[in-house]
Amino acid sequence: TEPEPGMDGRRLDQPRGRCLGGSSSLNGMVYVRGHPADYDGWAASGAEGWAWKDVLPWFKSMESARRGGETRGGAGPITVQTYGDNHPIEEAFLAAGAEAGWPRPDDYNGGVAQEGVCAFDANIRDGVRSATGRECVEPAKRRPNVTVLTGAHAARIVIENGRATGVAYRHRGRDRLARASAEVLCAAGAFQSPQLLMLSGVGPGAHLRELGIDVAVDLPGVGRNLQDHLECHIKFRSPVKGVGKNKLLAKHRMLIAGLQWFATRGGPASSGPSRVGGFFRSAPGESHPDIQFHFWPYYLEGWSPPPDEDGYVFDVGPVRSESRGSVTLASDDPFAAPRIVLNGLTDPADFRRFRRAIEIARDIESRSPFDFCRGPETAPGADAASERDIDNHVRRNANSAYHPCGTCRMGTDEMAVTDARARVRGVAGLRVVDASIMPAITNGNINAPAMMIGERVAHMIMGRDAPASDPTAK
Repeated sequence: TEPEPGMDGRRLDQPRGRCLGGSSSLNGMVYVRGHPADYDGWAASGAEGWAWKDVLPWFKSMESARRGGETRGGAGPITVQTYGDNHPIEEAFLAAGAEAGWPRPDDYNGGVAQEGVCAFDANIRDGVRSATGRECVEPAKRRPNVTVLTGAHAARIVIENGRATGVAYRHRGRDRLARASAEVLCAAGAFQSPQLLMLSGVGPGAHLRELGIDVAVDLPGVGRNLQDHLECHIKFRSPVKGVGKNKLLAKHRMLIAGLQWFATRGGPASSGPSRVGGFFRSAPGESHPDIQFHFWPYYLEGWSPPPDEDGYVFDVGPVRSESRGSVTLASDDPFAAPRIVLNGLTDPADFRRFRRAIEIARDIESRSPFDFCRGPETAPGADAASERDIDNHVRRNANSAYHPCGTCRMGTDEMAVTDARARVRGVAGLRVVDASIMPAITNGNINAPAMMIGERVAHMIMGRDAPASDPTAK
């Protein structure tokens, strides 16, 4: 990012997945649909047809959930499992959360109850990541009407007489052009979808003219409404040698874990790092959870777990915020990174939610299930007790959870970029199909909602208003 004005001018890393499947090929695989109120809010804001009742069938058609149930799918491409066989410190977190009075939702993705501590769902099939690269792109490559080019970089969308007619791109050092007979679908993510639109002349007119880009459509909302989740670590070092998972990072243990995975698709390398966590309300007046935890049974120095340390970390932060950032062009060079400003922590309510999140984490950690491994709090530290101390810790240490979205949002007002069918306003034959069209960020990790968007818009393109497995499908 650019220096963040609300975060001591720090520049935050924003890695993306430049590979088949995009960032779903390298994320933590935590599968969170979000809260029903998120989608009802989308519909109320102008994204008609995206309320919870509308999106639930597409979540179901997309997934094959091992847990079952009326609200879960059983025949989709993405396998979803619920973590079991938890580490003793993970079990301590779940038990301590219950002792502190928080619920244990049976299925936080079921649409009934999200609040409380839980084992996470994960998109994993038989020890292997179950994501769009493996489950959707790879099978599609075998079709005679599909060509996949890797190592290609989109430079701009070709717009002629108000219609998207192709994509200019560079492949193996040569500039090429792909012509579209029907539509162009842009799925470059919350940073580069708006970048690509602006490079193509679709975006804030004054900004484009400053860079010498001819304006095809003056859409002031392109690149605006950037949202992300911020998170901060509450760290505890344990005096009990070998009690946590840090020992797995010793070279010989990593070798053993790798061999075990290759032989059986099991063991420590067959799951993601975030196996348990929770969703909490910061205040009784909140209609639904506005804080999320990931809990890790290992100790971190920065973001690295040293193999000779022991401890555990609460990774906490708000899932709702009024802070909004932006993506703009640094130049008209398609190979240059865009300018990203999250504007994190510019809404005062963010600090209130972070304070409450740290208070909840400390309360859970103080409970008896942690007695067997408890050690000193090292960040922010037991001496960080005042609101000022906590706020300073958050300002200096909060980081992105890598959940950017909202920069080509759906809606009907003048700042909306796409309509409720993901079509770019003012350009025929062009849709954006990724997390950038979310009007507002969802409660939790956003990969599952991003995949749902792809599932639903794909069927829109085919003229279906209901999943193919639904007897009401057209």
